[in-house]
Amino acid sequence: MKYLYSIFLIFTFSCQNSEVSNNKKNISKNDKIFLNKNFQIYIPEKNSFGDSIINSISELRDLKTSIEDLTKLNPNGIESFLDETLIKCNNLLNLKNNNFISRPEIKGRLKVLKTNILKCKFNNHQNDNKNLNENLKNLFLSYNILFERLEDFR
Repeated sequence: MKYLYSIFLIFTFSCQNSEVSNNKKNISKNDKIFLNKNFQIYIPEKNSFGDSIINSISELRDLKTSIEDLTKLNPNGIESFLDETLIKCNNLLNLKNNNFISRPEIKGRLKVLKTNILKCKFNNHQNDNKNLNENLKNLFLSYNILFERLEDFR
């Protein structure tokens, strides 16, 4: 009787496992992610005032490089690059000994940039591609405004 009962249990659980595996196959299908590729970022002219500021502050140069790299990425792996960009933005915001970065208009622009990075991270985590596209556009717009603002400090 014990054997009959154990065979019945094995048969019951083996039938349930095939249904679960079918569900897993349906869930694992990924939709392709498409991002707009027409993002344009501001690149300061060589040997301009803004370029000299960027080259003199290593944290600002790192942030610039990190955001420029975001335009070239596949959205499937963008999370780690957004983390890196956020860290570089925080490093720049926490910079204490630079009078230029501590100006209110520059700090304010950096905080807007940080907010847009956080929005991109959130939408990427939620797999919301429509809002991710919109927030990436806002991120690059805030980046452009920041670096155009640097050019105005002559």
